[in-house]
Amino acid sequence: MVRFTPSPSPNSPASTDCNDSDTYRIILVVILVVLVIVAMFLLHILGSLRRWSSHGLLHNMVMGINTLSYPLVSYTIGQMNSSKCYINDFALWAVFMLLLLGSTDNLTVFRLDDIDNWKSIYIKHIFKGLLVVYIVVDITLWQKGPPFPYLWPLLAILLVGVLKCYVRIASMRMVSKSYLNKNMKVIAEYMENVDNLHPGPFNPVTMEGYKYMVAGEKYCMKHPGRKLSWYNEDSSMVITVEQIWQCNGNLLLPDRGGMSYLKDVCLSMALSKMLNRRFAGFKLSEEGLQKTHDFVFKGLLIAGDKPYHRTFRIIEEELVFVHDLYYTRYSYLYQKGRYLPLCLPIIMCGLCLCLTYLVIRDGGSPSLTSLTIFIIVVLAFLEAYQLYLYLASGWFKVALIRSYVTRRSNCFLEMIIGLLLTPKAFRPWKNRLGQYCILWEIGRKTGARNCLHYATLRLLEKKAKKGRKKSVKLSENVKKAVAESLVRSSGLLTRGITSLRNNGVDGLLPAWACDTTATDGSITRTILVWHVATTLCNKHQLHSQAKQEDEDDDAKREDDTVTTARTLSQYCMHLLAFVPDLLPDHTSISESILDQTIEEAGKILKGYKKKDNWCDELLENSSHNGDGDGDEAQLFVKGVQLARHLIQDIQDQALRWKVLSDFWAEMILYVSPSDNARAHQEALARGGEFITHLWALLTHAGILNRGATGP
Repeated sequence: MVRFTPSPSPNSPASTDCNDSDTYRIILVVILVVLVIVAMFLLHILGSLRRWSSHGLLHNMVMGINTLSYPLVSYTIGQMNSSKCYINDFALWAVFMLLLLGSTDNLTVFRLDDIDNWKSIYIKHIFKGLLVVYIVVDITLWQKGPPFPYLWPLLAILLVGVLKCYVRIASMRMVSKSYLNKNMKVIAEYMENVDNLHPGPFNPVTMEGYKYMVAGEKYCMKHPGRKLSWYNEDSSMVITVEQIWQCNGNLLLPDRGGMSYLKDVCLSMALSKMLNRRFAGFKLSEEGLQKTHDFVFKGLLIAGDKPYHRTFRIIEEELVFVHDLYYTRYSYLYQKGRYLPLCLPIIMCGLCLCLTYLVIRDGGSPSLTSLTIFIIVVLAFLEAYQLYLYLASGWFKVALIRSYVTRRSNCFLEMIIGLLLTPKAFRPWKNRLGQYCILWEIGRKTGARNCLHYATLRLLEKKAKKGRKKSVKLSENVKKAVAESLVRSSGLLTRGITSLRNNGVDGLLPAWACDTTATDGSITRTILVWHVATTLCNKHQLHSQAKQEDEDDDAKREDDTVTTARTLSQYCMHLLAFVPDLLPDHTSISESILDQTIEEAGKILKGYKKKDNWCDELLENSSHNGDGDGDEAQLFVKGVQLARHLIQDIQDQALRWKVLSDFWAEMILYVSPSDNARAHQEALARGGEFITHLWALLTHAGILNRGATGP
């Protein structure tokens, strides 16, 4: 039997050994502590990957650990508190668990709904904090025997843990509905400033005249009986994009592409503040202004060597700021002081080093000492890891650039800032597109999934007709095709008809190919018909044309258009199947149409034995002919008919795929404007979607609706 040296409770006499029941309880506490430490370690690491990946396993693990962490820590501390046999390590373990519970900088909440429950989380932290304080006081002050050897380092760590818990609660409160509306109101009123609504000369390349706020909201608060401070001469405290662009310091010099990455980070910060108004329900006062339109069409989309690459990089970083505001505590740390997030981890690492020395010096049970040192090492590693994440984040870069712009005459400061800007951040987004093809799901076995659906009392969703999620890398060709389509549109978004007209094939295809009606579900029907047609055209090409041995430039361009058309087609279907709330049509209508189409396709293809023969047999089968008019026409049949028209009426294969590529680039832009800002907000925490990037880009161009939205 393992023996532990006890510290008896205040009302019991001291003893030299724990009895068997007490020993078993201590062993249980040890097991629980190990589980808590492993769970908190996974939560810290996986939480930082949540915005990068959309993998279901990762998000389910984060959700499970985040949900179980509070009851697991509560139960463990309760076991410590109820034990009649105390050991000194109890106090250390309890403080460490409290510290880890409140120190995940990269994961404040798992869902947006959790933000509104910040008061209940606050109460939970107070309750657990009181239990930890009781255990610490009980072991260090009330127990008989030698004095507690780790009192002062432990109290210092406990103080840091309390500060971290407070920062978590404060960051949640900062983005709660009432507080968020107050903060966003400042930005909304600032953008209504007469200098923005009636601008003078402006240049979207040099950012002259663009007074988008990078920092300084607290200097723009409206006081009773006073004008807004940005109308006064003390508005120099407000840092704008224009000021950043006018700074010619060494750290902000252009790179080889003619643009400055650090300036673009500041631009992303300013754009995130403007986009946050949509989440709070405020009107965009700059909508419809020529300056707003030109910012995207004559600035972002044309400036630099690879403008489309830079454009999407800026939007990526902007959405990182938006994500961090709601789901992490970086925004609170950024606003409350640039030194606090640096000092706390450094102090914690120093305290961990001191505590490790004391634990090793005092000896004790080898197994318990090893466990305590292991926990200290894990804690120090996580503190260093979170410090690096913050140093590499855009928040810290913007904070440093603010200081640099206002004090750039100091050469020593410039050198220090240059060193601090060295850490590189992880990729902000997975850069992948979800893919879904309706023909993949025909004949798929769904019995096992349905059994799990009922066995878990409907906890698992029944996705019999949708199948599994897949993804591919978002290529530069897809980004370029979408960006070029946006430039050609100049803000006038249409449902594919413009691409057909520009390629001179609008008269070759049936009138129903581009349904321009405003009926419910019309966009969903258009996506389904063109997706089926694109899939069949792709299958037809693979079957009928042998791969060229020596590919010339024309063949290479053709392959790019094929990949672009297929990728965007299957991405639109992915949105329709798995995140329909990001599309214009009502979710229930879209799901109903999709399910009916899959069922319809299954009935039509039921007689075909081999999937490889579906394409040719569908295109040749005369029973699928028809004019396609009327509501009674089946969508899958319409897709087959459209594929036949594309193959027979557009003999030039290169032109055919250019038509399809341009159509899907135009379609993804057409479906991007949305008033459902919360759906995009929630998607950011699930790995993000490319359509959210387009939604943000169109917002900054003043395109909030479909149709004629230009200035």
